[in-house]
Amino acid sequence: MNLEDLIASFRVDSDDQARSVGGGQDDLLWPDTDVARWFGEAEEEAALRKRLLFDDYTLAIVRIDVLEAQSSYPLDPRMFEVSKARLLDATTGEFVEDLYITTREALDQRCPHWRDERRQPGFFVQDDTRIVLPGIVDRAYTLRLEGYRTPLVPIVADSDPATTVPEIGVIHHRFLVHWVLHRAYGKQDADTFDPARSQRALNAFEQYFGLRPDADLRKDQQANQAHHNVAYW
Repeated sequence: MNLEDLIASFRVDSDDQARSVGGGQDDLLWPDTDVARWFGEAEEEAALRKRLLFDDYTLAIVRIDVLEAQSSYPLDPRMFEVSKARLLDATTGEFVEDLYITTREALDQRCPHWRDERRQPGFFVQDDTRIVLPGIVDRAYTLRLEGYRTPLVPIVADSDPATTVPEIGVIHHRFLVHWVLHRAYGKQDADTFDPARSQRALNAFEQYFGLRPDADLRKDQQANQAHHNVAYW
């Protein structure tokens, strides 16, 4: 389904049709720009809740050039969960070592002076916006990541309805309408505000895509992956 199909589906489900012959956007309760923006939110929410977009191939997201003595690097904002990190030789590209996720607290327990020790990285810490290789990196490497992200090209208010297609699988597309109904009926407008219908639509969306994990839950899940939860230095 393209964005045009999705908007049409929303119009049917919300009974938001043109009220007069030849009616345009002014004759609708919710303009296409708002509906398109809400579909963008819906796809992002779906990708986050259901981990729908796995990436190990988009170099702008999954490749980081590691410099000697530099430990902290920005993560692409679309990558919200790193599931695997591999250290490669910066010159040859040959595999060096798998890095295991850990926390600063675990490192402090095992090796209180890890921040000041120069060595080849063996672990990584994922912060909200950065990835950290504990200690002082001994030389240049290439870091290759694998993980889950939000769409590369998000749907926005001025996306072309005829050419814009959600990146998540087509089998999920029709369920995005529930989020848009939730946002539409939750809009503070005298003619359309309906909190009960908004909540029912949100319930339907969450029944399919699940609850939204908060930042603390994601951090705990990542730090307690099997065989990754204890850091040995």
